[in-house]
Amino acid sequence: MLNFKGTVVSALFVGAAMTAQVALAGHDDNSIKAKITGFEYSDVVDVKISSNSGKKWTTVEAGAYKGTWENGDAFAAFCVEISQGLAPLGKWASYTEGTFSSSVENSLTSLANKYYSFVDDAVTSAAFQVAVWEIVTESKTGLNLDKGSFQADNTTDTTKEWVPSRFLPFVGSWKYTTIDNPESLAAVTLAQTWLSGINDDSVLATGDYSLQYLKNGKYQDLVVFTQIAAVPEPATYGMLLLGMGVMALVARRRRANTIRF
Repeated sequence: MLNFKGTVVSALFVGAAMTAQVALAGHDDNSIKAKITGFEYSDVVDVKISSNSGKKWTTVEAGAYKGTWENGDAFAAFCVEISQGLAPLGKWASYTEGTFSSSVENSLTSLANKYYSFVDDAVTSAAFQVAVWEIVTESKTGLNLDKGSFQADNTTDTTKEWVPSRFLPFVGSWKYTTIDNPESLAAVTLAQTWLSGINDDSVLATGDYSLQYLKNGKYQDLVVFTQIAAVPEPATYGMLLLGMGVMALVARRRRANTIRF
């Protein structure tokens, strides 16, 4: 499935990277213009969250947003704060680049490096969003979705079944049963698994990501994770040049051996 995880230009192309950064900002006041066009995955997963130590629960749609920078490049972003509404879809909004505390930034970077490569559908996207909320919001305990200032839980569905009377065939009652919403449960469970692995050295990174914190006083703040391209080792360049040289030599010899009439 399409996933807008862009690639940062490596150190080999520093000049191009600087040009791209200027294009993103596009303004002398260092503002960054972007617009959100919807969720990255259409089948968004609902989760229940509480930012008040479980005293008040709210059901929200969790998952990455898809958006466009002013230069036309696409990106995916996750909500940072839950107290403000999202900028109007399809409308340009101006953001400034903010900074997280070192502990929050380290946790978000570890989360991305270890697990962002697994985000490829609505459930994994929701799980990643819940994990981001826990990291940036939690202030009382460790990264645990079951307790603390931020908590998350799955939503539930209700089934209805007619149960006839044992004695009268046309008399009975409805039986209501509450069951876990499977996608919501999977997202919250996966989010907790990922949170538990952030500081676990036995969990290896699957990628290398930088993050960009976009702040707006009126709308939701966002965070964008961008994959960092690996810089080829000097030996790699040497092998490449050697291979090109061999190819050129072979081509030269072929031309020399061609019979001319």
